[in-house]
Amino acid sequence: MNYWHIVGDSHIRAFRHASNVGLINSPCVFTEVGGATAVGLRNPNALTDAVSVFRASLLPRATGARPVIHLGEVDCGFVIWYRAKKYSESIDSQFEQSIAGYIGFVDELLGDGYSTVVISGATLPTILDGQDWGEVANARREVTATLVQRTELTLAYNERLRAAADLRSLPFIDISHSTLDEKTKVVAERFRNPDPTDHHLDPVEAGALWAMELNRVDDRFA
Repeated sequence: MNYWHIVGDSHIRAFRHASNVGLINSPCVFTEVGGATAVGLRNPNALTDAVSVFRASLLPRATGARPVIHLGEVDCGFVIWYRAKKYSESIDSQFEQSIAGYIGFVDELLGDGYSTVVISGATLPTILDGQDWGEVANARREVTATLVQRTELTLAYNERLRAAADLRSLPFIDISHSTLDEKTKVVAERFRNPDPTDHHLDPVEAGALWAMELNRVDDRFA
């Protein structure tokens, strides 16, 4: 039986909610590493060691498994800005390193025998300008980029992921434009988590959108 193996940071919890309530047509398996970054996939010594965890869960290739990669929120909302300042590099340079980490891991999976890998767009940022409450917001307080700037970077990031998927004839799923408020140019209020200290999207609202995206891909395999 074919199933989705969804790997990524804590934002895959929206997928998990959708699976638990029966919105995703195919069975799902999850491998979550909180705080995982795309750029960290290039570094086995990264703090979370996510690349080792993901490799152990996905390799060797399991019969019926179809990987779904969901990363990038930590990169676009924090790490790209932080590393650019720390290493006196441009945002563009850090952006490219993050994309290279993400796509390099996808290519590794393809090289190890997966016929397809689903690339997903990063979740839009939610931490408000000047917000210093909540564990994650407090940890990211060194980044001064505005919510609009972080959102714009995330949208650009997702377009690069889409292009990389198209180049490899891989499925690409994304809910960023569906969760964006076109007037404010940031995440729409209805998709914010009911807990103001929680930077994840509302799992009910976001999960329903991710389910539709995955089911659409599923239909292509049918």
